[in-house]
Order: sequence, then structure tokens, then C-alpha cells
Amino acid sequence: MKPEHIDAADGKNSVRVSAGILFSTWRPGSFVDADGARDAMLAVQRISGGKPMPMLSEMTDVEFSAGARSEFARSSGVLAIAVLGSSPVDRVVAAATSRATTYPHEFFTSRDAAMAWLKDVVAR
Repeated sequence: MKPEHIDAADGKNSVRVSAGILFSTWRPGSFVDADGARDAMLAVQRISGGKPMPMLSEMTDVEFSAGARSEFARSSGVLAIAVLGSSPVDRVVAAATSRATTYPHEFFTSRDAAMAWLKDVVAR
């Protein structure tokens, strides 16, 4: 039986699945290194049962190391990712994190817009 919710990266990240979408929430003010990124991606694999799924990642005021960005770029557990943030800095961090990804990704400041985009990407 798959868990309903997993905390990862020493409690900096929380992962859950609802209505076929992965929700990854990072604690504001967190610094994420490569180990934290790997742990978060393992949590995604575990909660999804290894099935790639669309993801909404909330990352307001979170800093990712170069190693963490590299780990996320190699991930294969997502079909598409909508990154939800609230500031221009969040947008820059999201862009740096998603440069090398092979799946669709987009930054949003609106949860509704992010969810609509994910549903549209999955429907294609």
C-alpha cells in the first residue's frame, strides 16, 4: 500500500498525491542540497509507485544548490511540473532548476492557473 503523504529532505519537503497529481511543497526559507533533492525524488517515486505523474511544486522562498538542480533535472518521476512561487526571485530559481529537464515545466504565481496548465498538458 502506498503512503498518502511523505515528508522528505529532513522535513523541508512534503509530498502527496491527489486526483492523479503529485503535490510537492517546500518549506519557505529552506536551502536544498543534492542529498535533499535526491530524498525528495525518492519520496516522489515511493508515493507514485514509480508511475510518472504531473506535479505541482510549491517553492516560495526556497534556495536550491547546483547539485540539487542537477538531481531534479535527472528525475524521471514526473510527466510535467508546474512550479508555484510568489516572487521574481522564485521565478529565477525555478528557471535555473528546470533548464535541463526533459519534461514540460512552467512557473506560476496562481495555483488555479498552474492546475489548469497541468491538466491541459496531461490531456494532450
